[in-house]
Amino acid sequence: MAIASARGLAARGIATTYFTSIGPIDASLLDVPGLRVVCLDGQEIGRDSNRLRAFTSGLWNKPARRALDRELARSDPAVTVVHMHMWTKALSPSVLHLAIRRGFKVLITLHDFFIGCPTGGLFLHQTAELCPYVPLSWDCVSCSCDRRNYGHKLWRTARTVLQNHLLRIPQGVAHFVGVSEMSANLMRPWLPPDRPMTVVRNPVATVDLGPAPVAESAPFLFIGRFSVEKGVLLAAQAVQRLGVPAVFIGDGELAAEARALCPHATFTGWLSAEEIRGWLHRARALLFPPLWYETLGLVVVEAAAAGVPAIISDRCAATDFLGDGERGLHFEHGSLDALCAAITRLQDPALAARLGRAAYDWHWQDPWTTDRHVSSLLALYEEVLDADHASVVSA
Repeated sequence: MAIASARGLAARGIATTYFTSIGPIDASLLDVPGLRVVCLDGQEIGRDSNRLRAFTSGLWNKPARRALDRELARSDPAVTVVHMHMWTKALSPSVLHLAIRRGFKVLITLHDFFIGCPTGGLFLHQTAELCPYVPLSWDCVSCSCDRRNYGHKLWRTARTVLQNHLLRIPQGVAHFVGVSEMSANLMRPWLPPDRPMTVVRNPVATVDLGPAPVAESAPFLFIGRFSVEKGVLLAAQAVQRLGVPAVFIGDGELAAEARALCPHATFTGWLSAEEIRGWLHRARALLFPPLWYETLGLVVVEAAAAGVPAIISDRCAATDFLGDGERGLHFEHGSLDALCAAITRLQDPALAARLGRAAYDWHWQDPWTTDRHVSSLLALYEEVLDADHASVVSA
C-alpha cells in the first residue's frame, strides 16, 4: 500500500520521499519522476542475529531517527505531511516521536493493531483465539500470547508502554487512517477521543477479465500465508472432510501439516499476480477463514473483481463489504462445521453464479484503484494541513 501510494502521489506531481529502513528497494520505486527513495539498508528486528542490538533498536532506532531528522530538515512542516505505514519491524517509535516533536503533521495508517496491542494482532497465538483483554491491562501483560515466547511479549509490552505512555505518540498524531470500518471501530477505544480517524480504501491491482464461470468450476481456493492465524489448517480440514477439489496458493510454516491434512488438494507455492488471477478464473469460491481479526483482506477484493464469491469468517473486516448471501457467505468464526456447511451450500452452481456476479458488479462499479486511493489521500492531507498543496514524506 505504501509503495502504491508513493508512486501514485508522485504521478500527481506531489514531491514524495519514500523512507524505509529495510532493503532491497522495490523495482517499481526506481526511476519514478518526482519520487525520492531513502533506504537505510537496516535489518528487520526479528531477523537480526544480534538479539541485544535488535531489542535495543526496536525500542529506539538511533540511526533511523538521525536519518529521518536529515530528511525532515529539508521540508517545511507547514506544507509537509509525514504518513507512517509501518514502524514496528525496524524503525521503532523513535521516528514517530521525532516527526511529532519537530511539528510535522503525522498520519498513521493502521494496517494492524500495534498502536494499542503489544503483539499487534489482538490474538492469543498459544491457543489460536481472539484476545478478550484490554491492551496493557494486567490480564494483557500477564498473558503469554506472543508467537515466540513470554519474554518477547514482555519486551513488546515495554515498547508499547514507551510508545503510548512515555512518548505519548497517539496524542501527537494528527489523523489516523483505518483500512476498514471494522478494524477502525476495534481500535477507536484505545485512541485519544479528539484524534480523528478516516477509513481510506486500499489500492488493489485488479484486471477486468469478465466474471469467472464459477458455476462450471469446482476448486475452492485458499490464498495466503500458511500460518495459524490465517486459518489454513481450518480450510484444509474442511476440504478434506467434504472431499471437494481445492487449491492452496502460498506457503509458510504450516505447509507440511496442511499437505498432510488434505493430500488430494493442489499446493502451488507462491504465485505471481497473473497466475493467481488464472486460478481465480478456474475457481468455484475463495476460502477466507482467518482465526484473528484481519484488518481488511485484500484477496477477498481480488476475488470479487474476478467474479468469485468468498466464504469468510464473520469476525473479519471483509464483512464490511461482502454481505452474507449477497456477494458471498459468512460462517461462524473458527467453526469447522459452519465452514463445511458454507462450502456445501456453494456446491449449488446457481447460488455460486449469483453471488459471484454480484461480487463482480459491486467491485467494478467503483473499483479500488490507486487513482481513487490517492485522491482520498490528497483530500485528507489538505484537510490536515488546511492548505491547497502538500509535499509528502512517506515512511
